Order: sequence, then C-alpha cells, then structure tokens
Amino acid sequence: MVSTIIALIAITSSTIWQKKISNNLPLPVSNFYQAVGGCLFHILVIIFFAKPYIDFSQTFIVAMCHQILLVSFGAFTILMYLIKNNSASKTVSIFFLIPATSAFMAWIFLNESLTNLDLLGFLITTIGVYIATRD
Repeated sequence: MVSTIIALIAITSSTIWQKKISNNLPLPVSNFYQAVGGCLFHILVIIFFAKPYIDFSQTFIVAMCHQILLVSFGAFTILMYLIKNNSASKTVSIFFLIPATSAFMAWIFLNESLTNLDLLGFLITTIGVYIATRD
C-alpha cells in the first residue's frame, strides 16, 4: 500500500513538474531526458540492491524490444504529447484507465477471468475519467 501511494505521488508530481518546467522542449528531447533519468535511477538500484546479471535469451530480447519500442518510444511520446497539449489534471486523470486496460488485455491475451465487480469498476472509472477530461 505504501508503494502504491508513493507511486501515485511520484507520477502526479512528475506530470505537474513536466508541464511546468519543460513544456517548451521538443518531444524527442523530453523523451530522452525521461529515459536518462529512468536509466540512472535503475543503475543506482542495481548497484546497491542487486547482483547484475542478464541472460540474453530469446524471451529477454523480445521483452526488451517491447519495452524499448512500445513503452519508451510509443507510450512516453504519447504521454509527453498529452502533457504538452492538455492540462496536467486531464493527463493525470487518464492514468486511472491503466488498470482497466491492463486487466482487459490480460483477459484477451492470457485468458484471465473478469468478474462482474471488475466490469462495474471499469465502468465507474471510465465514466469518472470522461467527466474529468471533458471540456
């Protein structure tokens, strides 16, 4: 629970900071800074808390390609575009759709089950995001 609260505070404050500080930067430059910051953070985590080891298997290479191409280039570019062109509150509101989207993708690709309570939560969340982001 503590890590969830820390993550929520971090993503909200970083979105507001991004909107305030670097709204005039081009998207590729802003994306680069984001990647460098994440890389430095994870290097520090590895140095202090883990024994560095990589198994260059096919699964690892496919997963890294997914992370680099779709998450780093795709999702970060979309995020930076939203921050640049929308208010910070609208951009942060969209984050509430991530759990529902992930659960829906798990239902499609991994055959995980969705309960009626899950679907009700998705509906409530979607309506809330719509209300928060409409003009």
